[in-house]
Amino acid sequence: MSASTERKNRAAAKAAGTDKKTNAALEAEQKARKSKRKWIIGTVAVILCIALVLFLSSPLMYRITPAVSVGSKTYSPAELSYVRSSIKPSLAGYGYDNLAAYFGQETADSLLDNAVNSSLVENAALLQYAKDNNISLSAQEKAQIAKSISTQMDMLKEAAKTNGVSLSTYIGYVIGPGVNEGIMRSNMEDSLLTQKAYFSKFCSLSFTPEELAAYYEDPADADLFSYAMFLVKADETRSAEEAKAAAEAVVMSFTDGWDEEVEPDVALTDILAEEFPEEAPTVRTGVTGSQLDETARAWLTEEGRAKGDITSLEAADGTGWYVFLFLDRTANDAPAAAVRHILIKAEADEEGVYTDEAKEAARVKAQEILDSFNQGDKSEAAFAVLAYLLSEDTGSRNNGGLYSAVTQGQMVPEFDAFCFEDHAYGDTGLVYGESAAYAGYHVMFYVEKLPAKDAAARDALRSTAMTEWLSSLTEGLEPVTRWGSKW
Repeated sequence: MSASTERKNRAAAKAAGTDKKTNAALEAEQKARKSKRKWIIGTVAVILCIALVLFLSSPLMYRITPAVSVGSKTYSPAELSYVRSSIKPSLAGYGYDNLAAYFGQETADSLLDNAVNSSLVENAALLQYAKDNNISLSAQEKAQIAKSISTQMDMLKEAAKTNGVSLSTYIGYVIGPGVNEGIMRSNMEDSLLTQKAYFSKFCSLSFTPEELAAYYEDPADADLFSYAMFLVKADETRSAEEAKAAAEAVVMSFTDGWDEEVEPDVALTDILAEEFPEEAPTVRTGVTGSQLDETARAWLTEEGRAKGDITSLEAADGTGWYVFLFLDRTANDAPAAAVRHILIKAEADEEGVYTDEAKEAARVKAQEILDSFNQGDKSEAAFAVLAYLLSEDTGSRNNGGLYSAVTQGQMVPEFDAFCFEDHAYGDTGLVYGESAAYAGYHVMFYVEKLPAKDAAARDALRSTAMTEWLSSLTEGLEPVTRWGSKW
C-alpha cells in the first residue's frame, strides 16, 4: 500500500471516528464529563441535604407549613402553638398545669385538645362573619395591640436575658417553636377581630316589649318571692312517717303560736330550736318565680298566699318532709340599668394610700380613652372592644365592660348616679369611684334602663339568640389536620 493510500485510509478512519487515538481521546473525555457530572450532582445533593436539615431545624419550618385548617383559615404549627399556650392558663377554669396535677396529663391534654379545636372553629367562623360584614380593626385598635405586643416583647426579652438564652429560644420554650413577634401580633389581631364581630352582633340584638313579656310563660315567673324552708330529714334515726309527723307538728306549733308582732321567720327559728337545737331554717329572699324550689312552687305561687302562711310538703327526692313558710311576693319591676364601662385604677403607694397625684393620673388616662373613643364611630361595639382591651375591671372586661342589670345602690355612689340619671343611649362620661378594693375612674357608656323583670328576660333571650347564632356560624366546620401538624 502506498503512503498516499495509507494516509487516505487514516484520514477516512479519523473522519469516521474509528482510529485508536481518536477513540481513546473520546473515551477519556466522556469519562471526565461523567466524573464532573457525578461530582456536581453529589455536591448539589449534599448542599440540598444540608439546606433541608437547616430548614427543618429552623423556626421558618414552623411558620410556613400548614398544621390545621378550619374553613378558609389555615394555621401554621407556630400559630397553633400560640393558640394552645393562650388557652392553657385558663383551661376549664383551673389551668392546664392544675388539671394535669389533679387528673393526670392525659386528661389535661384531652381537655386542651377539645378546647383548642372549639376555639379554632369559633374563631374561623367569626373571622368569616367579620369579612362578610366588612368588620375590621380600626387604626386605634391596631395601635393598642401594637402597644400590648411591645410590652410583652420587653418582658420576654428581659426573661430571656435572665435565663441566658436568645429571645427566639425563650419564646420557643414558653410559647412554642417558631413563634415570633409577627405571629403574636397576627393572632392577637385575629382574636380582637373575633371579639369585635361578636360584640357587633350582640349589640345589634333588641327585643320588643311584647317579646319580653312573652318570655314568662307563667306571670309568677317574673315576680320575686321570699320564703323560709326547713327539711325534717328521714334517715336511720327518723323514719319517713316520723319525719312527716315532726314537720306537721312544727306547722301546728307555728299556726297556734305565731304573734304577728314577731317576724314569721324569727318565730319559726324559735320553734325549730326546741326540737332541732343545732339547725335553723333557710331563708331565701328575692327569688324569681322561675327559680323557685320545685317542691313548693305550686304552693308558693298560689293566688292569695299571704305572709305567715305555712305548710309541710314531702321532699321530691324522698329525703324527708319540708316546712315552707311564705314571707313575701312582689313585682320585679324596680328599674335596672344597662351600662358599659372601662375602669382605670389609681395606683396606691407603698402604704396603700391613693394620692391625689395617682388619682389625677388615672383621670387623665381615662379622659384620653374617652377622647379616643369619641374620635371613632362612637358605637357600642367599638366601646366594648376598648373595654376588652383596656379595662382593669376583671369582672366585666371580657364581656366588653357590660353590666346588664344594675339596681340602685348596687354600685359606688358616682357609678350608681350615672346609671340612674336621665340618659339616652350612647351617652358617655367620666365618673370617679372608690371602695375598699380600688380607687379610679370609670369611662361610662349608657345603654338603657328597664324594669328588672324585663332586663332578666332580655338577658335570657339574648343569651339564647347568641348561642343559636354561633351554632349557625360554626355548623359543619371542623379542624382538618395538615401535614405540618407533626412539627
